Amino acid sequence: MIRAAVVGLGWWGKQIVSYLKTSQYIQVTHGVDLQIEQLHEFTQEHHLVACRDLDEVLAIPAVDAIILVTPHRLHEEQALQIITAGKQLFCEKPLALSSHGARLIVQACKDKNFVLGIGHERRFETGLEELLKVVQSGSLGQILHLEANVSHNLFAKMDASNWRVQDEHAPAGALTALGVHLTDLFISFMGCPTQVRAKTARVLENAVGKDQVFVQLDFRCGATASITCLSTTPFHGRITVFGSLGWIEVKENGNVDWGLPSELTITNSEAKRNHQVFPATNVVLKNFDSWAAAILGKGVYRYTNDQIIDNIKVLEAIVESSNQQSKLIQLN
Repeated sequence: MIRAAVVGLGWWGKQIVSYLKTSQYIQVTHGVDLQIEQLHEFTQEHHLVACRDLDEVLAIPAVDAIILVTPHRLHEEQALQIITAGKQLFCEKPLALSSHGARLIVQACKDKNFVLGIGHERRFETGLEELLKVVQSGSLGQILHLEANVSHNLFAKMDASNWRVQDEHAPAGALTALGVHLTDLFISFMGCPTQVRAKTARVLENAVGKDQVFVQLDFRCGATASITCLSTTPFHGRITVFGSLGWIEVKENGNVDWGLPSELTITNSEAKRNHQVFPATNVVLKNFDSWAAAILGKGVYRYTNDQIIDNIKVLEAIVESSNQQSKLIQLN
């Protein structure tokens, strides 16, 4: 059993503690937060040893791993500190806000022979697993175009003082936290894109931070992709892959913590449609258990280091493009 500490007990950190109650391989033993005194009831309820800062928990030999759920701008420095201290790392997305930072973290894990965990649980959704199988089977023919939209008004309800809506931590608006799942999925389907163009904007006067992100991607095989991310519209999630012989689409009916089913539609060249509904599963737990199993030598983690770095390269390019009036950014 891997004994873990969750660092950052905000909304999502608390969710992770609850999800891991039924983990096969992870026991959350410690909770860390700068406001830990205000979280006494939560730490008591979940039988957590309370720590006020990262230094304190890193000095505890009984802690094997750190689950990092802190503001995005802090990830790089804290991740390197965790690895240097000899603790396995699971980092919430995005891993870093620069590709240089991502490479440093990946290399530090390689040097320690650690398995780097990353919070891209969407890959474990049953509908998206099926979509990947269909794409890889070749039944859609040549892949021509991918489209995705994730819209969620979660951030619209936040105060401007919340770090999640501040440019320092969310330079690509809501895509920094939400749309980065989509770029991860596209990379898993198609590899790293070769070109990126993006636009971010604050469209509504009362919007908190950037409320609209639009991204265009080009892939080496000739396929293109588009991603739209809105932070003032009620939840909408959709991914569509178009091929020369058909198309496939997954529609998500809610965020991963809502427990709602997803829907998959496949259409062939004769326009015949096959529709399936997949019940919700605990994809957060699946991701964590996959990571822990790899640490324990009981499996292979689904994310490669190259894919993790490529996703941050794309995020970095999105920010660069949007900051330069949608300049076309080339990726090596």
